[in-house]
Amino acid sequence: MAVFDEKALRAHLKEKTFLPCYLFVGEEDYLKRLYADRIADSATDRAFASFNVERFDGKNLDLRDVFDHASVLPMMGERRVIIVDDMKLDPLSARDEALLKDGLPGVPDTTVLLFLQTLNPVSKKTGKKVRDLFQQYGAVCELNKRTGQELYRPLIASAGKQGCTLSPAMAQYLVSCVGDDFHVLIQELAKVCAYAQGEITKAHIDAVATKTLDAKVYALARALLQHDFDKAYAVLDTLVQLRTEPYYILGALNGTYIDLYRAKTAMTCSGSTASLGAAYSYKGREFALNNAVRDSRSLTLPQLRQSLAVLLDADRRLKSTGENGVLVIEQLLVRLLLIANGERV
Repeated sequence: MAVFDEKALRAHLKEKTFLPCYLFVGEEDYLKRLYADRIADSATDRAFASFNVERFDGKNLDLRDVFDHASVLPMMGERRVIIVDDMKLDPLSARDEALLKDGLPGVPDTTVLLFLQTLNPVSKKTGKKVRDLFQQYGAVCELNKRTGQELYRPLIASAGKQGCTLSPAMAQYLVSCVGDDFHVLIQELAKVCAYAQGEITKAHIDAVATKTLDAKVYALARALLQHDFDKAYAVLDTLVQLRTEPYYILGALNGTYIDLYRAKTAMTCSGSTASLGAAYSYKGREFALNNAVRDSRSLTLPQLRQSLAVLLDADRRLKSTGENGVLVIEQLLVRLLLIANGERV
């Protein structure tokens, strides 16, 4: 019947019509749970939810039991909702395929089945059979990570409900520090709001938000570009204390310097980065491109090429020589700082 993204699913819910079954898939677990709960709330009378909403752990659950429960009539209401959490549907066994083919078309109008996949994803390739079946008799709800204004607007609204003001710029900065997992963002925003108790500033976010590895490594690279060796080593020391693998630190540094090189090249050739966002999939990560444009001004193209060369050398040493990983990263920082200072290494 349908494949819904978040926008289409919101419109569907407004219609107050319910399909026999929904399969929730995609990258954003928070949104999958959110919309499964919204369907359950909307499809049943809240006063009798304890009678008419059933939730099953999908581990070791037999599909035959699911369809047996689906045939039970609702109590003092129009519908029942059955939520199945993380049943193993990919790959789909021949037995379960036969049960779905037999059971899904027979789901009564008084029941709505919700299959919520978080720990057991259903891919477009290996899970095609199960997706096709749910699409035929109900809907596949593909809920992926929000990007851009879709991500910033609910954060700004959530801050307002908590008595705080979050500007679009600070919402963007929070995402750059914490990442784009919406559940994590909401949790971190609550901490920041409790701390700020008013207008949220960069200092508030820096003080209490738990930054992702990418944000910490970006701070490391930024310190190098500002010729602040003490700060760079302080950030590295924090990463080491957190037992961050040198491979992860190097990988994030590689990404930061690649962003710098792309931005510098674009600005040198055309004076604009308009085409970079689309060419290199910066949608939802516009802050990374904007930061790269700003930070690349302190380096020349030859300096950036030399920086990429020493990053490649560090990568080779980590993967093939068996050297101490932390020592390799420390030596890398020295070389990157020397390059930023205009010296050859």
